[in-house]
Amino acid sequence: MIRLASEGVWLRVVYRGGPLPGWRGGPGEFGVQDKSNGLLAGVEGDGCVVFDLLVEVRPDDGGSPVFVGPLAHGPPAARFLYLSWRNPTGEYARRLKLALGSITWNDVAAARGVNQPLTAELVDQPKLTSTGAHVGGSRTVAWKRPAP
Repeated sequence: MIRLASEGVWLRVVYRGGPLPGWRGGPGEFGVQDKSNGLLAGVEGDGCVVFDLLVEVRPDDGGSPVFVGPLAHGPPAARFLYLSWRNPTGEYARRLKLALGSITWNDVAAARGVNQPLTAELVDQPKLTSTGAHVGGSRTVAWKRPAP
């Protein structure tokens, strides 16, 4: 099987969320998770945390974009980013999946054409289950093209 070369595209995740109830982590323990369990920290802004990420993308066997590399998790047809909170002991307090499947080649071309990121904003109010666990799971985000 011939693998086509991958190229990078910039993605920006803007997280606007309340404090995580009972979380004992601190700086360096909240970020976008890579496959080696490292966390890429964001930059705190006006009521948000911004993550700028260079993610590799290549065509799959059918020609659709598939994200590859250390930040892309999940099977090729359903790739996502993990936004993760880790406790000082190393276990994850909460992880959110941010789907990448809605990004098209036209989106990638638009971002590359102006050398700006595709942007997703996540407004989140962390909640606990009845057992005190944090509610994680998948979050739908809309990836927006940069202005031309």
